[in-house]
Amino acid sequence: MDPSGKAILAFLPDENIKHILERGMPGYTQNTLTSPEIFLEDLRHVRERGIAISVEEFEDGINAIVAPICNRPIASISIAGPAYRLTRERMLEIGPDLLATAKNIAIEVERTLNLE
Repeated sequence: MDPSGKAILAFLPDENIKHILERGMPGYTQNTLTSPEIFLEDLRHVRERGIAISVEEFEDGINAIVAPICNRPIASISIAGPAYRLTRERMLEIGPDLLATAKNIAIEVERTLNLE
């Protein structure tokens, strides 16, 4: 699953997640999480951190960090880059800033929608 999908999926109700996973979990790289049990554990970490991390799971040589926008996510914001530059450690380091940006976008979306 692409990292944006993982960030959104983590915050959906469990029954929705199970329904989606029943469709299958194709592998894109050797690092793709294709075991439902491991994937669900990864989603638990996403919920705890507030961000999803993909270490070459969707494309070889590319890592990404993603934050969902809103409490019931309909979108996400991500940073992706070459794995040798965007390491797991670097993603965890910039994660709080990405999460803050996603929260600011959510606030702006809510403010804008309330004005209409």
